[in-house]
Amino acid sequence: MSGMTIKAICFDADGVVVNPQMQFSRHLREKYGISPEMTQGFFRGVFNDCLVGRAHLEDVLPAFLKDWGWNDSAGEFIDLWLRTDHIIDVHLIQMIQHLRRNEIICCLATSQERNRARYMRTKMGFQDMFDRLFFSCEVGWQKPQPAYYQHIERTLGLEKQSILFWDDSRVNIEAALQFGWNAELYTGFDEFEKTIQKYVVMDNHT
Repeated sequence: MSGMTIKAICFDADGVVVNPQMQFSRHLREKYGISPEMTQGFFRGVFNDCLVGRAHLEDVLPAFLKDWGWNDSAGEFIDLWLRTDHIIDVHLIQMIQHLRRNEIICCLATSQERNRARYMRTKMGFQDMFDRLFFSCEVGWQKPQPAYYQHIERTLGLEKQSILFWDDSRVNIEAALQFGWNAELYTGFDEFEKTIQKYVVMDNHT
């Protein structure tokens, strides 16, 4: 870690702020018999275009839903997805508010398509829980592409060494470190609570 003061912390969503993750994947398999093996072609393929705003979920999803044996509309699939994965780690959110009260800029840095980005912003309340929201579908890039980190850095107007990034993906962490940021692998709240003290001195008042 550098000696520079941390001024901003960027948090990933799924696997960090949204924890536990992948509830929808489990629900699809258990209730509808749609397994991760069936959906991986979609998520590894055209879904990535949705994540950077080059395609819309409503347009590309119907053809896949038919193959998966989903009998309802694409809209109903998306709504179920959003509701099922509406999970927020309350302890981490409380800590983020504490950091913000200590004048640390807290950002959400996440790869999302536009429906879930909108849902996170409003229904999950993230627009009030974070100072900045960096959704890949709005940025036009996603982690671990350097352009994604560059966009955040330019928007914040901060030095690399004053930014700290938390993600549950080693690939994303390594990319952030190579870009010159401070970065830590998120493995759970207890470990986070210990590690954050290396970077930030906070008062004890909540």
